Amino acid sequence: MIFCKAPIPGEVKSRLIASEGIAAATGIHEELATRLILECLASALPLEVSIELWCSPTTDHEFYDQFVVPRFLQQGADLGERMLNAFEHFETATLLIGTDCPNLTPEYIRSSFDQLAIYDAVLGPAEDGGYGLIGLRGPEPSVFKDIPWSTDQVCSETCRRMDELELNWALLPQLWDVDRPEDVKRWRNLTPTGS
Repeated sequence: MIFCKAPIPGEVKSRLIASEGIAAATGIHEELATRLILECLASALPLEVSIELWCSPTTDHEFYDQFVVPRFLQQGADLGERMLNAFEHFETATLLIGTDCPNLTPEYIRSSFDQLAIYDAVLGPAEDGGYGLIGLRGPEPSVFKDIPWSTDQVCSETCRRMDELELNWALLPQLWDVDRPEDVKRWRNLTPTGS
């Protein structure tokens, strides 16, 4: 499952608007999301893996039309509810990823599926204290409830919750996302053309 917001100006990459401007912040979101979705679709992920786009705030934004992939609407009052609702559609091992971690690659995703074959859960921690990937063998409602979303405690609280549930879980290599001006510079330095 790929969680993706539609690139609506002023509603994405809001922490970058002051430094980059609304249009550039929107473009950064669109570029990151497009890269990840296209790489997932073009990669040799395991054959049994189906890719789904979980959209917000709507499934019919024109941005999504370029991707030949099933679309579903994220539903819930907060990020935790939206993720739990998405996981409840599956009875098999499932990964949920975001779109703004440049080092979240198809290779990282394949490795995550390999780990999920061994563990009950996997977590791709992000440098900012959140996470860019979570994988579960089945729905675990407690993993998503009463988490302090949008703080640097998200990953540590999620790990604590998985310990309380006595899940056998694995922490994957660290990810980083593009949320601050210095992240934009770091990301641009990774791309061959600098654009």
